[in-house]
Amino acid sequence: MPSSTLSETELCVYGLIAEGKPIKERDAATAERLAAAGLILRDAFQPSGYAAVDLDEIEGRLRKSVQQQLEGAARQLAEIPGFVSQLRSCRTDRPRGAGMSSLWIEGKEAVNAAIASAVDGARHELLTAQPGPRPRKVIDLSTDRDRSAVERGCAMRTLYSTSTRSNPGAIDRVNLLTALGAQFRTLTKPFMRLVLVDRQYAIIEDHADGRPSFDGAYLVRDRAACGYFAAAFDVDWQIGLDWHSAEPTQQPTITTPLQRTILRALCAGKDQQQIAKTLGYSAKTINLALSDLRTKLELGTVYQLVAWWMSPDAAAERANEQD
Repeated sequence: MPSSTLSETELCVYGLIAEGKPIKERDAATAERLAAAGLILRDAFQPSGYAAVDLDEIEGRLRKSVQQQLEGAARQLAEIPGFVSQLRSCRTDRPRGAGMSSLWIEGKEAVNAAIASAVDGARHELLTAQPGPRPRKVIDLSTDRDRSAVERGCAMRTLYSTSTRSNPGAIDRVNLLTALGAQFRTLTKPFMRLVLVDRQYAIIEDHADGRPSFDGAYLVRDRAACGYFAAAFDVDWQIGLDWHSAEPTQQPTITTPLQRTILRALCAGKDQQQIAKTLGYSAKTINLALSDLRTKLELGTVYQLVAWWMSPDAAAERANEQD
């Protein structure tokens, strides 16, 4: 059976034979190919030495061949569940999720590549939590990647810090992806960085060995852990403020959302390095935020700043954006 259309030469030779005309010696090889395909057969009484096969016969033979292939494919398709069931039977004595674990990914570029690969394979849901500032270049790269996932039908939810509302790159990203169906909320309280794909693959910063966030990240495949990450994300999502909602009415303050978050963390016993890691900022950014507030209040030390925060004079500040 021919697997494609005939070439111009083959059609020319076939036409001569079908019309009962002789063919040239150089066309003998072409005629043999036509005979092998079942389009002509040898006939010593014809000028060419061949006769064209009846077209109805050719059509019937081709249809039968294709039908047999389809039936074979259907049988193979029907056998797939049984084949997979056989494989599954070999694993029934293993705990759910056995063989899955965490993989350390070294370096920022490798982490970005792992995130891109995971998001490209996303089919159902993409959850991301992004505390701290992000450069415009990084935002644009992630926007192009995430837009493809949303356009494929993936549900997407993202948590940002409240301070992100003033980031022009983030504003453009939110407006673009929201129009496609993605959802965004902001939080004033600290939260962890997370990328969770289909609740099966999570990319998280290192909280086991204390490495800086820029050193790399863990790719977590454990289903139980990913389920926990999703549940924790949903808790934060419920208390987050929708990006497009009106800002809550607040009393005038002299502190920024970031400064209030830092002060709450200081009062909870965290030092500035710990706060920087938790919020996803550099230690320099945290120190600068505190320095600006000390200058505004004419205070000399962080201890004085914490004392002011806990005093009645800062009651209006503490009342704003409580989580």
